[in-house]
Amino acid sequence: MPDYSFSRFANLDFYRQVNARLLDLADVANQSKIVDLGCGTGAVTRLMLERIQSARQTVIYAIDHSAAAIRQAIAELGDRKAAVVKFIQAEVQNLRSAVHDQVDSIVYCNSIHYVPDKGRLLDEVRGSLRPGGTLAFNTTFFDGSNPPESQAFYRRWMMRSLRILARDYSMRPAKAEKTEARRQLSAEGYETLLKEHGFRLGKAEVIQVEFPLEGYIDISGFQDFIEGTLPGVPLEAGADSLKRGAAEAFQDLKITYVPRNWLNVVAVRA
Repeated sequence: MPDYSFSRFANLDFYRQVNARLLDLADVANQSKIVDLGCGTGAVTRLMLERIQSARQTVIYAIDHSAAAIRQAIAELGDRKAAVVKFIQAEVQNLRSAVHDQVDSIVYCNSIHYVPDKGRLLDEVRGSLRPGGTLAFNTTFFDGSNPPESQAFYRRWMMRSLRILARDYSMRPAKAEKTEARRQLSAEGYETLLKEHGFRLGKAEVIQVEFPLEGYIDISGFQDFIEGTLPGVPLEAGADSLKRGAAEAFQDLKITYVPRNWLNVVAVRA
């Protein structure tokens, strides 16, 4: 059965580096109680384990809505004895009922753009943090994520993918409202939202990442991305069209990577 999870993309070297940078900005190495929110199959949990300095005093709460993802994370991290990792199946919006402790740091990697009610999420996060605790999140779906020089690739990618979908599958995407990943806040919008919900901005930066073809191939096999980009198209047809379209666009433009901006934010509970 095809795997349409995020796990292949999550383990790419460049993506690990992006998330490692966020963990270092958040200083998770010196925290005792940490939440890996939306942990998926444990790629960021593993990065946390590599950084913690006092294993005997550290607990990581790894939370995800997917039981299958948690099972995979447990299987992959089960041999790690560096710290206590407590896996919890729960929706991110129900954080306070999932974790009863007040924690030092909550990390949420490249997922906040999916949350419809970000204000409610921030209220949950604030209630779960000790005073002075930190929320660290990043996203590459924000207003400003695509540098002007990347636009030619995205136009070519979609043109090629839609052509493959029509020619080889006799399909076209359904018309649909924008997905949450496409309702994008700016960096300033996130700062305003954080202040409205009881946080002060600690650190914020936009970094540019060289996004390789391998990244576009792997993200094209992720269910949420397929459904958001080609709504109404069966996953197998959508994944194949997007993967082939990306490869053809790279070849057409004679490029080895596409520049993409990542927003990193560390906010402090006021």
